[in-house]
Amino acid sequence: MATARKVNLPLDEDLIRRARDRDSSQAGKSDAEVIEHALTMYLGDRAFDEALAQGPLSDEEAERLAREELRDARREAT
Repeated sequence: MATARKVNLPLDEDLIRRARDRDSSQAGKSDAEVIEHALTMYLGDRAFDEALAQGPLSDEEAERLAREELRDARREAT
C-alpha cells in the first residue's frame, strides 16, 4: 500500500468538477480521490505513449504494458 502524503496546493475548482463529471465513478468522491484517480489515468496514458515510442512493440504488447503500469499505479493508490 502506498504511503499517503498531504499536499496543499491551489487548484481550479472547475478543473476538479470537470474531472469528476467526466467519469461517473468519481461521483461522491473527495477532491483528493478525484485528483489521485486523474493522476493515475495520466500515468497510464504516459506509460502507453512511452511503450509505443520504444519502437518494435506490437500495438497489443504496448497496450498490455500500459495496462500493467496503470494496474500497478492503481494498486499503489489503494
